[in-house]
Amino acid sequence: MTTYAPTTADSLLNAADYAALERRLGRARLRQRLNAQLFHVAGEAHQDAFFLGLGRVVDVDVLADRAARLLGIYRWGYRNFTALRLVDNRIRHPRLPPGLDGLRVLQLTDLHLDLDPALGHAVRERLAGVDYDLAVITGDFRNTTDADHGPSVAETTTLLAALRGPVYAVLGNHDFIEIVPPLERAGLRFLLNEVATVPFRGAELHLAGVDDPNFYRTHDLAGVRDAVPDDGFSLLLCHSPETYREAAGFGFDVMLSGHTHGGQICLPGGYPLVRVCDAPKPMQAGAWRYRELVGYTSVGTGSCGVPLRYFCPPEITLHRFERG
Repeated sequence: MTTYAPTTADSLLNAADYAALERRLGRARLRQRLNAQLFHVAGEAHQDAFFLGLGRVVDVDVLADRAARLLGIYRWGYRNFTALRLVDNRIRHPRLPPGLDGLRVLQLTDLHLDLDPALGHAVRERLAGVDYDLAVITGDFRNTTDADHGPSVAETTTLLAALRGPVYAVLGNHDFIEIVPPLERAGLRFLLNEVATVPFRGAELHLAGVDDPNFYRTHDLAGVRDAVPDDGFSLLLCHSPETYREAAGFGFDVMLSGHTHGGQICLPGGYPLVRVCDAPKPMQAGAWRYRELVGYTSVGTGSCGVPLRYFCPPEITLHRFERG
């Protein structure tokens, strides 16, 4: 068994926790992830190439905050931050088993709950009365990418108490793997390049989840697809939509993602000022299709960097599966 060192002071797990993560993710991918976390904390690996690397020399979040205040639009953007929409998305697929017709999957993504405590309250309030069969969270629990993840774990634990099980999740580019054990003890089930078989009305949904493909690049689409029966209906959770081409090539049926925030700060009409992943525009927000793969990219439940949104309202998504 390999012994791993924690990446930050708040990440202290015991040897059994790391051993369990190694068995699930594999030694090579766990080592790759932990090394990337260490390099990132040390300032030797950067996640965002904002405006040709501007984010490395100036605090872009502070810049956005001050610009919004200077323009007199900060309060408007902050109101938008907690004005959560409930988006109803119909997923129609000809391979959908009759038993899965009518399945309702609730998707939350890019929560970044430690950014502002007001969001957690807004999410719980918006979820009241929403009926669903299964809940998924497609990554990015924390706002910053290298600071203490304790506050986001605490906020997520509070949110989990308001969600009906089962609740599954994958990690995003903001998430350290050390959040997995405490959140799983709170009732969340992470899919670390794993597949869970979810029964529903006599049928089975093969719920596949891969690790972050954007920064850590520790995803294993091939291995996950091999764990799904050839005739099984698969729903893939992947933090970023940039793997759409490979996912379609491996024969996944449906893919749910986030990561893009739809731009978060957009011009009128929803035109994003910044794009954060290598995917075509149709895959950046909302429903899309590529070959036989039916996909959806949420514009995010939370916001990143600054609690502001312009022309891109946050969302909680309810996916309804239908034959067709």
